[in-house]
Amino acid sequence: MAHAISAAVYMRIGGGAEIQVGDIQVPVDGNGSIRMRRSELAAALRSAADNLDAPPPVDEPDGGGS
Repeated sequence: MAHAISAAVYMRIGGGAEIQVGDIQVPVDGNGSIRMRRSELAAALRSAADNLDAPPPVDEPDGGGS
């Protein structure tokens, strides 16, 4: 039975701090081996990169309306 693990994708620009830009699902087979084709990895990273275009909403503290 195949399973998947979630792996965080981080980005750092220059000397700045790393930020998490998304997660990818990595398939794990019944033997615990991770196998992912380059095309699948590229698609997963593109999905994580989509968060850069439309980041999830940030929770504002109470009274933080615009």
